[in-house]
Amino acid sequence: MTDQQLRDLLWDLASQQRWFPGRGGTVAGARAGEAVEVHDARLLPAVLEVAFPDGRREDYLIPLVLRDGKPPMDACDDGAVLLEALRSGAPGFEATRPIPAGLPARRFAGEQSNTTVFFSDQLLVKVFRRIEPGINVDVELHEVLAGSGVAAELYGRWRVDGTDYAVFLEALPDPTDGYVLACRHARDGADFTTHAWALGEALATVHRTLAERLPSDTTASGAVLAAGFRRRFAQVEAEVDEVATHSAAVDAVFGAIADEVVATQRIHGDCHLGQVLLTRGRWVYVDFEGEPMASLEERRAPDTPLRDLAGMLRSFGYARADGGAPASWLLACRRAFLEGYGLDPDVPNPLLTAYETDKAGYEVSYEARYRPHLMRVPLDFLSELPEGA
Repeated sequence: MTDQQLRDLLWDLASQQRWFPGRGGTVAGARAGEAVEVHDARLLPAVLEVAFPDGRREDYLIPLVLRDGKPPMDACDDGAVLLEALRSGAPGFEATRPIPAGLPARRFAGEQSNTTVFFSDQLLVKVFRRIEPGINVDVELHEVLAGSGVAAELYGRWRVDGTDYAVFLEALPDPTDGYVLACRHARDGADFTTHAWALGEALATVHRTLAERLPSDTTASGAVLAAGFRRRFAQVEAEVDEVATHSAAVDAVFGAIADEVVATQRIHGDCHLGQVLLTRGRWVYVDFEGEPMASLEERRAPDTPLRDLAGMLRSFGYARADGGAPASWLLACRRAFLEGYGLDPDVPNPLLTAYETDKAGYEVSYEARYRPHLMRVPLDFLSELPEGA
């Protein structure tokens, strides 16, 4: 296969997929690693290099399965090859648990930024699509959280030249998406506080385990945080006129943290109800990659656990809006979640309020662009901030 043929093939395969955001760019190149022999096939790690008009360049992984007499195909459409490569200890594949043979493979249809293939109901592989040199945060944190009970157990990894291409994890039995479940409860007017409390308790375990196994003595300046929050909110004000009436209250919220020194550690980084699964009565946090558009360095940087709490609290607000539940439903969920985490909801927490306000500002901008009918959700939160916060 010539370089041009590889470029054309990878572009054709990627441009048809939901996970690929590079349609606004152009092919800058393509490269292939060493092929791995797996039974009657060869597994070829191939990377499409995309250049964007703003100068960004991004790499996208499209692993190929090559068989004599057949056209190349995305390995995620023939997931058995990936599982056998792990089971047989092919170069680059490292198993951390015994790997069963012959499990049927099923590609998950709801993929977004990555691709997941399930192997029966026992394990799965998540193939990372946008890759950066180095250890993937999701792989790293699943290793750290092993045995904690609040994250899926690690089965193995695919790592090429120090860069993670895929992670193999426990497939959680009978999983229910946290956001789907919360919306259902909100729609039915059903109490969700038991689940909210358990979600808080599980997140506390995540944070405690990360702090113990990845100890950090780092801190952040409240003044620097406040300046960043104000800068981002000013951008929102420039885009969305409706936030102008909340500017004074928002500025007071951010000003209240200026003198704080904030302890930081490794966190989830993209925490919301869509990142938790209920599996046979147990809440498990998933997808530890952090914000998808952030760099690997940014996603690995220590932060305050309150960022994760703020993300989950904002998510409860969206579930309430989706289900049309009363304000009392949301308040009860928020209180239960904080209590489960170990915080007193009756004690003011200016830093948590600042993080949630910053998140709400981002949401206003996002909803104004893509989902105007939901802009009321973050605006309602901002409208409840006291002027003298």
